[in-house]
Amino acid sequence: MATVKVKWLNPNEGGRKNPPPTGRYYSVARFPDDKTWQNNAWSVIFELSPPQDVDDHKLSSGSVSFMMENAPMEKMSDYDSFEIYEGPHKVGIVFIEKS
Repeated sequence: MATVKVKWLNPNEGGRKNPPPTGRYYSVARFPDDKTWQNNAWSVIFELSPPQDVDDHKLSSGSVSFMMENAPMEKMSDYDSFEIYEGPHKVGIVFIEKS
């Protein structure tokens, strides 16, 4: 499990009308090295705090983990960020906090 901040894209950027509320949220991750990611996408699960307004965006804090045990866990430590999608739509950028 990784500690993260999620920057939600605005609707005019193709994002959600409203960020998800507090609690559990499921999405699909796209890491920088994922070239054919839609064929090999990994599902992730978040536990999120209420979103806050920061610089014209909504920002949620929380934690994230892969849903599958055989997922490439090293990606959470190899990268500083990844994108999240709902279907074909990018809805946010996840920033991984390093300890």
